[in-house]
Amino acid sequence: MSYKYPYLNTDMPDKTEVLQKTPNTATKMLIEKIEADGNETYLDRFASQQPQCSFGLKGTCCRMCQWGPCRITEKSPRGICGRSQDEIVISNIIRALVSGLAAHGRHAHEIIYTIKGVAEGKINLKLKGTERIIEMAKKLELKISNKTPEQLAGEIADILIEDLSRMDNKNIRLLEVFAPQERKDVWGNLDVLPRSASYEIMEALHMTTLGSCTDWRAIAGQEKRSALAYCYSTLFGSSLATEILFGLPEPKETEVNYGIMKEDHVNILVHGHSPVMIEKVLEKIKLPEIQQLAKDYGAKGIVIGGLCCTGTELLARYGIPTVTNILGQEFVIGTGAVDCVVVDMQCVIPGMKILADCYGTKIITTCNSNRIPGAVHLPFDPEKPETLDEDAYTIARTAVEAYKNRDRSKIKIPKETTKAYGGWGYESIVKTLGGISNIGKLLKNGTLKGIATVVGCNTPKVAYESNHVTIVKKLIEWDILVLTTGCCSHALLNAGLCSKEASELCGNGLKKVIEEYNVPPVMAVGGCVDNTRTLRLFIALSEELGIAIKDMPFMFVGPEPGNEKTVGQGMSFLMHGVSNLVGFPAPIPVPMPKPIAGSADGEMDRGSNNIADYFGGNGALEELGAKIYTEPYPELAAQTIKMHIKRKRNHLGWK
Repeated sequence: MSYKYPYLNTDMPDKTEVLQKTPNTATKMLIEKIEADGNETYLDRFASQQPQCSFGLKGTCCRMCQWGPCRITEKSPRGICGRSQDEIVISNIIRALVSGLAAHGRHAHEIIYTIKGVAEGKINLKLKGTERIIEMAKKLELKISNKTPEQLAGEIADILIEDLSRMDNKNIRLLEVFAPQERKDVWGNLDVLPRSASYEIMEALHMTTLGSCTDWRAIAGQEKRSALAYCYSTLFGSSLATEILFGLPEPKETEVNYGIMKEDHVNILVHGHSPVMIEKVLEKIKLPEIQQLAKDYGAKGIVIGGLCCTGTELLARYGIPTVTNILGQEFVIGTGAVDCVVVDMQCVIPGMKILADCYGTKIITTCNSNRIPGAVHLPFDPEKPETLDEDAYTIARTAVEAYKNRDRSKIKIPKETTKAYGGWGYESIVKTLGGISNIGKLLKNGTLKGIATVVGCNTPKVAYESNHVTIVKKLIEWDILVLTTGCCSHALLNAGLCSKEASELCGNGLKKVIEEYNVPPVMAVGGCVDNTRTLRLFIALSEELGIAIKDMPFMFVGPEPGNEKTVGQGMSFLMHGVSNLVGFPAPIPVPMPKPIAGSADGEMDRGSNNIADYFGGNGALEELGAKIYTEPYPELAAQTIKMHIKRKRNHLGWK
């Protein structure tokens, strides 16, 4: 059965439907195993929350002061203070966006201050991204001669810190040097050029507090401003800084999925978004005494597996196999074979620790923002890095020692492993496909019909990973090249779509590209912040062909929106003129036509609202050249994407 939500024009799945539709057989086995063990997962908690609050789902609940909460209905169309539905809905959206901006900003802060620490000789790491250092130094017009890479990296870090924290009315430097001029002109005309992540968060929260801005259009303007800060201060800042630290990613063949774990090995999973501490932990795990310790406890070796974005970072740099994503983290604990999970920041749900206690899994937290009661806490602070090596050694040793605590009667590891070719970056995509000019030719002559970036979280509101996989299978059948990041990439990696063997599912054009250039139809390009790699590709193709991004056959697809961070991901692409397809209705009242009371000829009211009309209608389209589509049914979503890309090609005169 499904949970019915007619006012959203969709349903939500129960556990039975998830078991029927989720594409990974390993997931099905683990859901059933955990239930048989008498333990719960998010699926059970989701069921106990039914029905979910209609006001929250529609974004018409206001909790921005202590007079409320207020709910908008036909009887009560305004909150106690007088706020209308439009003001409440847009305020809820912008607050979600800047929460995601804060999360990525915290991530960027850690990476950037690590660069400063390394440059100043305070942190025992080496800067591996000399190529990225030189590129950024040139773009930022730094004096390069007679300077070491470390000195240049330190100067770059200072600029990135200023982009996070600037309070005066100057533009974000990374926006100035990476954004296309056509877009900068659009943003300037709209007066939405941002100062910094910190300033735009402050302004967004200020505008939406009690007794502040009541013009929904002005709040929507601040949302655009905040989205640009999100994109250029925290996404570009984090991604480029990580490449300075650890080097440019290179595609690697590996095996992924739950079956990479081994019953006779120590299984250590790494989870989160910032790979700094994990880099050191990996170094310590390779030490002979740590390897010997594992053997002393009876293990044949040590397996490292990745979860969420830290997992995709390690795949890109070392070929370390990924296992699963945010909603799979409970399932992998349910194997009973995970000895330790080392987590840093974000997307570490409390349910994982609850299950970890049931299966004897040790949890180690390494970020002060992510404290978990009952876990071992050894935080990394780039401004107090003195104990980094010591703490990393302790983590490695503690993780191995957890092997002795296993309850072997509860172990059941799925056998499924999947070949994958992941770890793509902007440079490696361009190089492998024969250069920007050649990619442009492939698009123009119709060998590739378009490029879709399919990204984002999971949500319990659709069958786990089903939307990701169903949509992408259709897109590659229609010769649309797919780039993917974040939790979505785990679904596509495990489904075998990031391997060259998936060519059998592709149309003739994409199949030709796979055979000629030795690439998969779906390219995993990193974690959430690495959507910048896709944006750089879109910008470069636009400039190469002399066509504005808004007119190119591109699309952003978020099949399973979850974390607040996903709001900014879609908005980042929307601001560049790339339309969005969102796989579940956002917290905006869904337009529902209804008869007009007293109408003699059966006239219908559109049942819409200004916010839905703006993002899904002509408002955003006229200002930005892009709009947001919403479609929760994956087959229909894929058709929507196909038609959007076909319209773009027709407009350009491309077949």
